[in-house]
Amino acid sequence: MEKRVYERQEVSFSVEILDPPHLGKVALVTKDISKDGAFILLNRAECLPIGRVVSLRMPGVLWGEKLSTVSARVVRVTDRGMALQFLDFDF
Repeated sequence: MEKRVYERQEVSFSVEILDPPHLGKVALVTKDISKDGAFILLNRAECLPIGRVVSLRMPGVLWGEKLSTVSARVVRVTDRGMALQFLDFDF
């Protein structure tokens, strides 16, 4: 059963995880994105634990900005990557 509120767009954006700082700036690619989250392509071994809050920089084309820095929580991890839920957007 789908719990999504917003429609996902299958796009490939380059995103950077800025925090946690021990990761450094990690360049990643999205599989899909919506106004409330994104799926980041990544090997399972490199994924952060569910519940971890991260800061990331990404294009803001879905909400009318050139570049956005947002907070997100890891909500799901698979063999293909991790799903992030955005925390600080106000639409």
